Amino acid sequence: MSEEEPKPFVKIRDICKEFDGKEVLKNVSVDIREGEPLGLLGRSGSGKSVLLHMLRGSEEYAPTSGEIIFRVAMCPSCGWVGSPSKAGEPCSKCGVELELKEVNYWKDKEARKKVKKGVAIMLQRTFGLYGDDTVMYNVLQALESRKYPPAKRFRRAYELLKAVKMIHRITFPASDLSGGEKQRVVLARQLALDPMLLLADEPTGTLDFETAKLVHKALIETTKAGTTMVVTSHWPYVIEELTEKALWLDHGEVKEYDDSKKVVEEFEKEVGKIEREEYVKLGEPKIKIEHCKKYYYSIWRGMVKAVDDVSLTIYENEIFGLLGKSGAGKTSLARIISQIDALTGGSVKIRAGERWIEVGRVAETGVWIAWGATTPGVGEQAATHVSMLHQEYSLYPEHTVLENLTSCIGLKIPEELARMKVLFILQGIGFTEEEALEILSKDHTQLSAGERQRIVLAQVLMKEPAIAILDEPTGTMDPITKKFVAESIRAARENLGITFLVVSHDTDFVNMVCDRVAHMKDGKVTKIEELRAV
Repeated sequence: MSEEEPKPFVKIRDICKEFDGKEVLKNVSVDIREGEPLGLLGRSGSGKSVLLHMLRGSEEYAPTSGEIIFRVAMCPSCGWVGSPSKAGEPCSKCGVELELKEVNYWKDKEARKKVKKGVAIMLQRTFGLYGDDTVMYNVLQALESRKYPPAKRFRRAYELLKAVKMIHRITFPASDLSGGEKQRVVLARQLALDPMLLLADEPTGTLDFETAKLVHKALIETTKAGTTMVVTSHWPYVIEELTEKALWLDHGEVKEYDDSKKVVEEFEKEVGKIEREEYVKLGEPKIKIEHCKKYYYSIWRGMVKAVDDVSLTIYENEIFGLLGKSGAGKTSLARIISQIDALTGGSVKIRAGERWIEVGRVAETGVWIAWGATTPGVGEQAATHVSMLHQEYSLYPEHTVLENLTSCIGLKIPEELARMKVLFILQGIGFTEEEALEILSKDHTQLSAGERQRIVLAQVLMKEPAIAILDEPTGTMDPITKKFVAESIRAARENLGITFLVVSHDTDFVNMVCDRVAHMKDGKVTKIEELRAV
């Protein structure tokens, strides 16, 4: 005799919805089972988002007819609500035994308020972050709102940000993140609420393919941790990757409901095969250099044109090289981008979030002005977004690797969080977890040349730059160590989403690590060469 099929977590029965007399959902019925991710597939305008908002409990999406029944574990004392499988367990808030309840979601207003606290939603193109506050604070605030134990908040926030690959941005203001990064922080905030039901409306619709894979992985881990998920998408592969069952909606009606793979096959038979978007490693422009000039007068050489009318665009997540002999102007240009020196003419702008910030005159005025702003001071935080590794570098002697990556560079975050972040960064540049743990207590005399170089790179990355400038990072390095360093830079780009500018006279190393390279001579760019498809 077969086992009885488990009862549904959410029962959707004959749901209809009209807006201004137009029916957008027509007799939709489906069961959502606990722990079984459901996909809502269909073209734009098919009713996917309407059904999702109805599950969220938004008043304007109340059904015209039909009903939604939630089966939940509810505390008879404090009203806390959880997934039905928790019935019989003690309430996490007050300890009273949880009871199984059926809630008619749109008929019982008071019960709906309680159930809604266990429902989280990720909306497409709506980030809902505290823009002026850091990534870490945004997640801590979500934990505070659900009264998570204060002593455990930092560790939980770290775990959530690690799950969405955002540890390298914990001190960034949310407003300065890219769209894909914001989406991942939103997911971390929603997971911080520990929802019984997570609703994701086109969670990766605006992201590049590789960033979407990161968000997908985090969403899959969420369902494994016990959260039930409903995902909408017009991309069939998203539904197939993220869900077990799929509901195909067409003009508000159920066209098919079955295993996700079968529904996707039928969908693609009708609409044609929809190929995944080609993975483009690079994002939008990150640095715009237009007619940049750096002139100065030398007693011995007269007027020196260190940078002479250079125009370049460097893209987010690119490893870009500046190649040339000593005196070509490479370091002078890098120092302008990193706001150490002011330019003489032209402009250098860096994108922080959605804003372009003029950085070419920062060293001269000490004031940031966001591109298009009328008052100074806008975008001051972006000064932390560029970090430069100078030609003359060394580790702090008589200090451990852990100290070199925390207290020695003035890192001002709690000790426990700092250690966790160090391990994350070390793994991000190619160390295994075991190697990273082993190396923490060593000092520079116990490190190989390649290890020292990678720790210096980690110092730069611990400062959470969006742009890392490496000025002659190989020096007189042997070929094997160069290979290790090149692999570390590429690993950091893949794992941490950092844009690199590599300044070098070493043609072999530039060819090994860079996507594109600008050849410089006498302050001018003589040609730009593509080294690998990007």
